[in-house]
Amino acid sequence: MNTVVLGLQWGDEGKGKAIDYLAGSFSVVVRFQGGHNAGHTVYFQGKKVILHVLPSGIFYPDCAAVIAHGVVVQPLQLVDEINNARALGLSLQNLALSEHAPLILPFHQELDVVFEDSRYQRIGTTRRGIGPAYEDVVGRRALFVGDLLHEDVFRAKIAPLVEYYQRLFLAHGHPGVNLNEGIEQYLQAGDFLRTFVCNTAQLLQQAFSDGKDILFEGAQGSLLDINLGTYPFVTSSNTTIAGVFSGTGLSTKAVKRVIGVSKAYTTRVGEGPFPSELVGENGRLLREWGHEYGSTTGRPRRVGWLDLVALKYAVQINGVDSLFVTKLDVLDELEEIPVAVAYKGHGGPAEMFPPHADVLARVKPVFRSLPGWREKIGAIECFSDLPVQLRDYLRFIEDFVGVRVSYLSLGGERRQTIEISA
Repeated sequence: MNTVVLGLQWGDEGKGKAIDYLAGSFSVVVRFQGGHNAGHTVYFQGKKVILHVLPSGIFYPDCAAVIAHGVVVQPLQLVDEINNARALGLSLQNLALSEHAPLILPFHQELDVVFEDSRYQRIGTTRRGIGPAYEDVVGRRALFVGDLLHEDVFRAKIAPLVEYYQRLFLAHGHPGVNLNEGIEQYLQAGDFLRTFVCNTAQLLQQAFSDGKDILFEGAQGSLLDINLGTYPFVTSSNTTIAGVFSGTGLSTKAVKRVIGVSKAYTTRVGEGPFPSELVGENGRLLREWGHEYGSTTGRPRRVGWLDLVALKYAVQINGVDSLFVTKLDVLDELEEIPVAVAYKGHGGPAEMFPPHADVLARVKPVFRSLPGWREKIGAIECFSDLPVQLRDYLRFIEDFVGVRVSYLSLGGERRQTIEISA
């Protein structure tokens, strides 16, 4: 059954673990948006592996792993990631890279820094060139992976873009960047990537026509969606279900099930409002227990209690069918677990989530405390063996957001997952 796996918070929900757990049942795993600002953590043969652009399907040799045209690609980074995967013993014969994926060009990362530093309001980007690459797509001046395969085409297309951005650098008081070395490195990367490049839209349409099961792998989180997230503190792509269709070339008929991934609490990286945020010693403890540091940047994540108002909003805008709840084991030590069940101060219904940052920054969360389980759960393999307080916690979540919990993650390893039958 074709399935979408999406993050329902501000990213870092544990999608990598969820996708890795599910991918073995699919013929195709496709990444459809974002760039190497994402970081999916997977354990492979006992080793911690962080994937940035490569889909989690690479760990299954019989599963096609597709980087679709909705993903922005930094070719040097992708080459390094492929080499790192090969060092783990993975052949990557199953990898396909869209010829129509936009390129993160040599000057985009520097532009990201200049733009972020010049804003009146910091966004907290990863400064990896993701935003400027997507801006080029919308501005109709982007270059694509397929352009790298033809040196004369690439040089001809990038020359006016270099001139355009040099003027922009100077307008910001920046001396600009020397691109000659970068261009040569990009062309070399193009030669390396050549064997993976194809028309992934056609590949996916054929897979759908042939009745193959496809898993769509989201990056970042729904509350960072460029249109539906906490604007302007968002990423530059559609992280919600809308991104599946624009990012792959498949129609809505290709999706049969949507699984939403949520932590048992909430985290956020970067700037922006965070109603249920914890500060002080409690926040520090939760961060340490959960090892809450960015997979891509290493930045400490902001942490807070589970926000059910925000979670219900993400469930609704994505049409989520069931939940995959992660990091329950992080809460093992707590005697009580507060969850946000309403907002005050925004002038609307108490259970309404106002995504625009100006409004969200004014709300005050209303918490309800639930009893903790005070028991180590990482080795439990059966749902019925879980503490009754944990099962009650999950039931409370289900009742509030209106969908059932189908999967539980009790640790980082693939085996530390419980699937709950309907």
